[in-house]
Amino acid sequence: MPITTKIILRTNKTLPDGNHPIVLRITEDGRVSEVSTKKSASIDQWDKKSQCVSTKSPNHKSINALLDNIKVKVTFYFANLGDDQTPKVSAIKDIVERLTGAVKKAPTKKLLEFFDDEIERLKGMDRLGYASVHVMTKSRLSKYMNGEDRAFEDIDLNFIRRFEDWMIKREIAITTRSIDFRTFRTVWRNAIKEKHCKENHYPFKDFAFSKYNNPKTKKRAISQEQFQRIANLVLDDDKLHNSRNYFLFSYYCRGLNFTDLANLKWTNIIDGNICYVRAKTKEQFDFKLHPAALKILEYYKNLEGNSDDGYIFPILYKRHATVRSKRDRRMKILKRVNKDLKVISEKAEIQKNLTTYVARHTYATTLKAKGLSIEEIGKTLGHDSTKTTEIYLDEIGDPLFDDRINDCI
Repeated sequence: MPITTKIILRTNKTLPDGNHPIVLRITEDGRVSEVSTKKSASIDQWDKKSQCVSTKSPNHKSINALLDNIKVKVTFYFANLGDDQTPKVSAIKDIVERLTGAVKKAPTKKLLEFFDDEIERLKGMDRLGYASVHVMTKSRLSKYMNGEDRAFEDIDLNFIRRFEDWMIKREIAITTRSIDFRTFRTVWRNAIKEKHCKENHYPFKDFAFSKYNNPKTKKRAISQEQFQRIANLVLDDDKLHNSRNYFLFSYYCRGLNFTDLANLKWTNIIDGNICYVRAKTKEQFDFKLHPAALKILEYYKNLEGNSDDGYIFPILYKRHATVRSKRDRRMKILKRVNKDLKVISEKAEIQKNLTTYVARHTYATTLKAKGLSIEEIGKTLGHDSTKTTEIYLDEIGDPLFDDRINDCI
């Protein structure tokens, strides 16, 4: 339903002088809000049909001049909206408050504007990964809104549902939608805390959020035979050789993720053991290295072009001195490595989307196939509960189980 406006006399509220306040009532989708005109009249002075005061009021000329001006300005606002624009309650309130000279509260920020504040706050805390998540969510919201910012009070459940429909129509994955909605909800809660949004205006309360709490996507591991094909490939390209080494080292180091791999220094290697703190969980790992991992380390010990800052792999250098520059460099190399792994998978004739994370999946499924318990697998992966490990293995799938089923039919 479109927004409608009407000037009324609030007869259910009486002022000290016995008069009643004159307000502009704004109705949108059954929701009613009002803004004061800073004028008042008695019931016998009010003309409901013309929405003005009669000559019985000693101040009828000045009051009606203001009310007429409000009507004209609001009508002008509606008339000048573009075809792709929708009227905003906040904009109508602003018109009335400017005309009445009302003392406004501290200015509140709109949605995209507040997103920018949150992004800068996170960057200032060196939470660059989380900041980038906010950037992507804001970008999708901005596209949905055609770049037009909105006040929080102009966003309701219908807006959120239509945003969801918009993403589904564009075939945006449920995992991405989950991240967007959780980020959107967090920003909204922070806006309430900072008084940019009223506490009782929380459209997420009636939004069906359960499907986005733990979205499951099927992750894929490769078989041991496929893994060996990758390991045995003859590669002449140094770039591909490095990317394969990162993949293999991750597997042999218990599913080591790329961030931790890039951060490894020679000081993390002690008497054939690796000792490091996982960036994501801050948990310390200390274990004996596999012979194949030691062989990879031997290759990088005297490699030309190696890091000049003590890092094992030629990813980070002294010039990457800040948190942001290190993160940007890791992301750049990770993108390149995953691109290289696609080439490697083609050379090895593996028809799967090979990425650095497949090494972690493959490591976990290999342990499961060898009969290790959920507790043992979870411990090596750094999971804090067997439930987490069970979910993790369930998301990866069970190639061994698949083979057993196929052998039976």
